[in-house]
Amino acid sequence: MRIVTWNCCRGSATAKLALLATLNPTVAVVQECSRFEDAGGSRLWSGDNARQGIGVICAAPYSVERLPQRDVPRYVVPFHVGGPQSFLLFAVWAKAHPVHPYVQGVIRAVEAYRDLITAYPTVLVGDFNSNSIWNRKRPGARDHGALVNILGDLGIVSAYHAFHAEEQGSESRPTFYFRWQRKPTYHIDYCFIPRSWLSSVQAVEVGTYAGWAKASDHRPVAVDLALPGTA
Repeated sequence: MRIVTWNCCRGSATAKLALLATLNPTVAVVQECSRFEDAGGSRLWSGDNARQGIGVICAAPYSVERLPQRDVPRYVVPFHVGGPQSFLLFAVWAKAHPVHPYVQGVIRAVEAYRDLITAYPTVLVGDFNSNSIWNRKRPGARDHGALVNILGDLGIVSAYHAFHAEEQGSESRPTFYFRWQRKPTYHIDYCFIPRSWLSSVQAVEVGTYAGWAKASDHRPVAVDLALPGTA
């Protein structure tokens, strides 16, 4: 199974999804994606702006189903992914919010869906717009470090950091190129998976600057897993 996240930075969904398809994702979460037609259990789009939403795409034998949304900031959208390895999927695109901005909104969603997260294998994947370099130096701060700790307590960890043995905030492979330029760069796109899946991680790849420079200011993150019972 290959899980991919990519903020495609708007544009034609047809063109952006064709480019995404070159990565052969099994399950893909695409942020800032323009509206596309839902297709059975293979493609679902969510959003209130036709130019910028969040899409989830599955390849056979996997399928995706929307779950009821609770009162949490947009966008942390719950889905059920069914197949050889079924799991709860949260498609993430952390945005500004008057009460719970950016990573605080993701933390709020984790709190709101805690009962589901503790009951099912859970994956959170997407553009979190956060990194430990922006952690706040005060007790009780609801920052990226707090999110990592909360997820860790729930048995959920970053596939990238575990596979590459890198610390949060010290990533060598950026996922975001500010203003589309080579510098400055940041790592703000993640795939958090159950800790029990770590032994099945085969590779974690981040798109290069040159390879995706014309398509987006973000680079895709692809996580390859050889889970029991999956191809």
